[in-house]
Amino acid sequence: MDFIQNIDTIYLTFGLCIVFLIGHFIIQRRDDLKMSLQYRLICYAIIMLILLFSLPRMPWTASISSHMDLNNNENKERVLNYLEKSNETIERIIDIVRLMIFVTIFWFLSIISSIIKHFELEKSAE
Repeated sequence: MDFIQNIDTIYLTFGLCIVFLIGHFIIQRRDDLKMSLQYRLICYAIIMLILLFSLPRMPWTASISSHMDLNNNENKERVLNYLEKSNETIERIIDIVRLMIFVTIFWFLSIISSIIKHFELEKSAE
């Protein structure tokens, strides 16, 4: 799953939104609440799995030893490289977690709007 980690977050977000919207408009034409909710749940699960697999791993293999002498320039460079990799990884994790929160809020709003529409249509039919 290393190829997923190299995809830019913007392209991933844009692609997932397009897929969701296309499916949403196809399901919307059928006006079936159960199918609509199932579609949204499946889309949510797929998006969360993709985002989960795109989370990078922390570079613990190059951990800093407490016995390392920081007076040596080579050790300072190793520590600096380790901290830079850790910083990049933490930034990527923060971006993905923000995207997961956005998708979750969007998913809840789409479920709520779908249920409200269904009940409004049901009331208007009576």
